[in-house]
Amino acid sequence: MERCASYIQKEEGGKPMGCKMHHNSQIYCLSRSETFSERKAVAGKMFGATMAAALLVMTLLWSQPLHAANKAYINENPQVQQDAANFIRTLADEALTSLKQQGTTLADQEKRFNEILHQGFDIRYIGRISLGRHRRSASPKNLKKYYTLFPEYLVKVYTRRLAKLDTKTVRIGRVLPNGRRDMYVRTKITNGEQKTYAVDWRVRPEKIAGTTNPDFKIIDVKIEGISMVRTQRDDFTSRISESGMSGLLDFMQSIINSDVKVANNRSAK
Repeated sequence: MERCASYIQKEEGGKPMGCKMHHNSQIYCLSRSETFSERKAVAGKMFGATMAAALLVMTLLWSQPLHAANKAYINENPQVQQDAANFIRTLADEALTSLKQQGTTLADQEKRFNEILHQGFDIRYIGRISLGRHRRSASPKNLKKYYTLFPEYLVKVYTRRLAKLDTKTVRIGRVLPNGRRDMYVRTKITNGEQKTYAVDWRVRPEKIAGTTNPDFKIIDVKIEGISMVRTQRDDFTSRISESGMSGLLDFMQSIINSDVKVANNRSAK
């Protein structure tokens, strides 16, 4: 090893370089023209750039929770929640109490509920969820028939199930956000024997073109915590596993034709 205190080497261009010994005995060379103040200035710039980057990262991390806290979803808007409650107050009363009016036949009840269903329920969404993963493997022909039968099937099934509640009064409770858009409007219904049931309506606000007020659609109903849509999906899945998509379609048609009582439907158990 050369003695760095006195050793002088030259670059390819002939510029003299001074070689000094580091504290760990490694050799490093510095240009004689590089002064201490220049090195200090470079180090200062590097330190400043590092600190600026660190402050920027800290600012971004700090601002994200604040931004999230200030971002309110539509279902957290008190006015939207009140509108959803009013929507259910009107529609639930019609959907439940009108089904048990004296002197009405089953055909009358189904006709009335068919109007309520198309007015307040997202039939297409409920049909898609009820079919679940099987809609991806179903043929276009079977899917078309399924979506044609589903509204009529839903009228038959929902009319009988909701009529069994024998509703006399509907009391609106809390409105609970669910996810970013949906809300559960909680209700308590009382039957003729003064027995109460918890019925939760899952409501989804939908924008209406040209207006600022959302429309509302029911996408599920929970009776005593049991989801009608999930129960329906489980029943459809079971029937498709047993007899395929064609078997499900035959079953739906039989319900519509009243050849099979709804009580025999697995999802009604």
